[in-house]
Amino acid sequence: MVSTLRWERCFRVIASKYPTVSVYDRITDAKHFEALLEVEALTNPRVREEAGDFRKIRPEDRIAGPGSTPVMASFAYSGPSRFCDGTYGVFYAGHEYETAVAESLYHTELFLRATREPGIDVDKRVYEAALKGRFDDVRSKAMRSKLYDPVDYAYSQKYARRVYETNAVDGIVYRSVRRQAGECCAAFRPRSIANMKIYRYIQFRWDGEKIVGTAALTEIRGV
Repeated sequence: MVSTLRWERCFRVIASKYPTVSVYDRITDAKHFEALLEVEALTNPRVREEAGDFRKIRPEDRIAGPGSTPVMASFAYSGPSRFCDGTYGVFYAGHEYETAVAESLYHTELFLRATREPGIDVDKRVYEAALKGRFDDVRSKAMRSKLYDPVDYAYSQKYARRVYETNAVDGIVYRSVRRQAGECCAAFRPRSIANMKIYRYIQFRWDGEKIVGTAALTEIRGV
């Protein structure tokens, strides 16, 4: 089933170490995107690293200009995940703030446990954005569906690959696995995301075995 989404607000949580302004903000027209990056990279080898793999984004879907960095970076740095095998870009967000935090907490805890990190406070940046487009809607699927397997993404990646290759919708909307009643989106096109801005900063407290708490550091509505 395909549904038209008009989410006035959705939320995405990322590591706060990533810069808020990058090469994407300095490109004025998306149609010149690849050529300008190639020219700039001739004199600045860090440009390619800063831009990530922009080839994961279809040329007609690329955006540029002020404010485009957090959107484009999410696609350019995409790795394997529930609805992506790592060969194309995807933008994940929770419809609700609490859902985005729950999703980020789970994956952060998984990473910290795998790397055996000692106790540490992990700073995160929360973005708020609007979402609009036509999405493949799997929210009616039972949570026992392979699409919602809590740890094995093999089936959902194959499913998403087929959806992506048809190029007929803007992404997938689904129920959160990490927060009951929460909803999430996996957007395939940067142009389906608008008005992305910093909402607040939060911190996860890792005790060496698990995340034992979260704290909101600042709230900056209206930025």
